Amino acid sequence: MKRKFRAKCLFRALGRLVMANAYWLIEGVDHYEGLDDVRRRVEQAVRGKTKKKQLLSINDKALLNKPAEERTDQEKKYIFRIIGGLKCFKRYPNHVKKKLAAVTYFKYYGPGRTIVRQHHEAHALYFIINGDVTVSQLVYDELLKQYVSVDVGVMHPGDMFGEVSLLHNIPRTATCITNDHCEVLVLMKEDFKNVLQASIQKQWDEVRRAMSAFTYFDALDEVARREGCIVAKMKSYEPNETLLGDGVGVANFVYFILSGRCQMIESLQVIVTTRLGKHYYALYDPFVPKPESEQDFDTKYFGAYKNLNKGEAESDTMADGKERSQSAEAKRDSGKSITLASTLKRENSSSAMKLPTIKAKSEREPERYSRGSVDFEIPEPSTSQELLRPSFHKEQRESVRLSIVPEVIGLQAGKPVPLQNLKTYFMQVCQLNPGSSFGFGENMRDRRIVALTPVSCMLLPKIWLLQRNTANIWSRIQHYLEKKIPTKKQLFKEFVSARRWQEFRDQLVEDVISRSNAVNWTSVHDVPYSIRMEEMLDI
Repeated sequence: MKRKFRAKCLFRALGRLVMANAYWLIEGVDHYEGLDDVRRRVEQAVRGKTKKKQLLSINDKALLNKPAEERTDQEKKYIFRIIGGLKCFKRYPNHVKKKLAAVTYFKYYGPGRTIVRQHHEAHALYFIINGDVTVSQLVYDELLKQYVSVDVGVMHPGDMFGEVSLLHNIPRTATCITNDHCEVLVLMKEDFKNVLQASIQKQWDEVRRAMSAFTYFDALDEVARREGCIVAKMKSYEPNETLLGDGVGVANFVYFILSGRCQMIESLQVIVTTRLGKHYYALYDPFVPKPESEQDFDTKYFGAYKNLNKGEAESDTMADGKERSQSAEAKRDSGKSITLASTLKRENSSSAMKLPTIKAKSEREPERYSRGSVDFEIPEPSTSQELLRPSFHKEQRESVRLSIVPEVIGLQAGKPVPLQNLKTYFMQVCQLNPGSSFGFGENMRDRRIVALTPVSCMLLPKIWLLQRNTANIWSRIQHYLEKKIPTKKQLFKEFVSARRWQEFRDQLVEDVISRSNAVNWTSVHDVPYSIRMEEMLDI
């Protein structure tokens, strides 16, 4: 009985295994034979048209399903070459990849399958090759008085999940469900301890030390710190490398500087004009609108009501006259409509190129359309302007040539600005030292952050920080940065004062030199050679 029961269980397990892997097993079949397989031949032919490029072939998947103890050294080397180029393994060194090639297994999950369930015991770690996985958590709803599943995010090919429970020996912290056909590589719990636990633990310890260096994260509990270790990124930058700005940088992430120094540089567009040998500077910033005064505000938003009041006054004074002439106007309009219809008929039959000029009312009174309580007046036809004459068969339209490079770039104080007078200057706004943070949403227009020395940063998602906004700390930091960082106008004032001081200094030196009668016989050879080398090489 035991042998029969064991055989039945093995047969059922084999059937479930075949059903689970039928999707990728059928990809390797080129053709089917026999009349009974017509339906499968059609399905395979249709699938072949929409077949995507597979990262792993059917032989690779079959080899990854082979038990680890039965794999030969040649097969392990071949698997190492395969998985070494996968996105999910690029973060590990080669000696770790060789160990992973010996113990990883391939597994397929259909759409809507649960790979990991919250509060269950952890048995494996998963690397996504193809497909997307939705991560959800059970949250207690105070209104419904029950636990509700809330989606946390979506993981894509190259992501890894399941390491938290294995690393800390705790139950699963979330539920992972497949969105479509999903292929993963599985690393069992015992193999994880031998291969990956040391390297992942090292990464987590590095993030934990970085978070402990900032007092912002002191109020986080153990669960929040684990989530921070999952979503955090550690990045290093070389000198003169751009961290953020000019289309460079990780979007929607906040930067925390761990070591090194950075500088914020802003570009200023300055209009330089020379009059009587003296330079005059003006800031050119086309993105900043002109500040509105109270008079401009009234004209912009309340100017329409002046015409409205005027129209109401006219309507009150002329109400009696309109009532008396209403019957006469009705007769005149009816007669005009008949005349208009006959005129349109004659014009359409005579020529299709000529368009008649239509006037529905007399020229004494402009046409009004009432929409609500505001009257909209249509101007007289005489006020319109002909911008470009229409081209007919006999006429030729005049050619118009537009310059590709504009000679003027805009208006400054009502006057056009020549292109040659516009110059761009770069100014250092501030310096960022270890312990500084940026990327909270402060103004980065015409600004970029460049490394002065080798810099290492910790990057955390902004949405994750805002969800744990204790005492509104992150909004206060953003407000502090916006207030302390100089604006473009303040930088321009500093630029003008520095230019004025440089011009005064040069003029003063020139005057002193011109008044002295002494002859300076010093040449470049009198300067020590070591100092000259230092200046040339910029040591």
